[in-house]
Amino acid sequence: MNQPLELRKARDFGQIISDSFQFLRENFKPLFTSLLVICGIFILVGTVTSTFQYMGMMGIYGDAFSGNSGNAYEVTTYSYTYWLSVLFNAFILLMLELCTYLATMSYISVYLERGGAKPTLAEVWGYFRYYFFRILGSGFVLLLLIMLGMVCCLIPGIYLSVVFSLVIPIIVMENASFSYAFNKSFRLIKENWWFVFGMSIVTGLIVSVLSSVAGVPITVITLMGGFFAHKSYTLPLIVLFSFLRNLLMLTYTLPNTAIALCYFKLSEEKEGLGLLGRMENFGKTTDDNAGLPSEEY
Repeated sequence: MNQPLELRKARDFGQIISDSFQFLRENFKPLFTSLLVICGIFILVGTVTSTFQYMGMMGIYGDAFSGNSGNAYEVTTYSYTYWLSVLFNAFILLMLELCTYLATMSYISVYLERGGAKPTLAEVWGYFRYYFFRILGSGFVLLLLIMLGMVCCLIPGIYLSVVFSLVIPIIVMENASFSYAFNKSFRLIKENWWFVFGMSIVTGLIVSVLSSVAGVPITVITLMGGFFAHKSYTLPLIVLFSFLRNLLMLTYTLPNTAIALCYFKLSEEKEGLGLLGRMENFGKTTDDNAGLPSEEY
């Protein structure tokens, strides 16, 4: 039987990536079952909104290719409808990403608390429900600050987005307040910004490649659909790839797991909680340590 992955541990860049894949591989069934149940409603709603968005986009391309702009009032109404669907779809995708992030952190938090035992759906849902509104409010504030940084100057926005990536893990792992997590994220990221930034870029590229499985075909279908007068055959394909595109949002659990391991690495280097825990448990043979990795010398 494989030993559970030790989370509170200092790791280098390569170890974080490999351990992220190892964690997902060993916890694939319970983790993604929790993700599907918790995030399923946003996947389904996102499929509907994405379908409307791409069908509207195909209609715009069709009008452009045919040179038929139609009545001015109809074009204006159509444009309002299209952009409304775009905004609503963006909101749903944002909520799906947030819920995926929180569900992943909830799973990891329960995994840590249980000493490596695989969490149940009820346990993950309990954590998710407990932290949801706190994370929703925190995420809204962080998003506004990042957008402000992007508007004022691109570089501050990029800097803050990396720093703020640690706020949610701190809140969930330590049951902390927003202000505490906000301040600690700056403290942990000090002299480690490039490390976390590089980790986010690498894992983000991996997820982007996986997402292109649905993103590229649905874009091609939308563009090609504008050339043809009979578009009924494209609807089933757009629905299929819209669903696949939203489903693949769950792959963001890879960079989420990597960020969690970055948090544990930085916390271990500055606070040594994992080492202190091993020292306290050294020599104990009670059942409480049955699930912990054995000491190696």
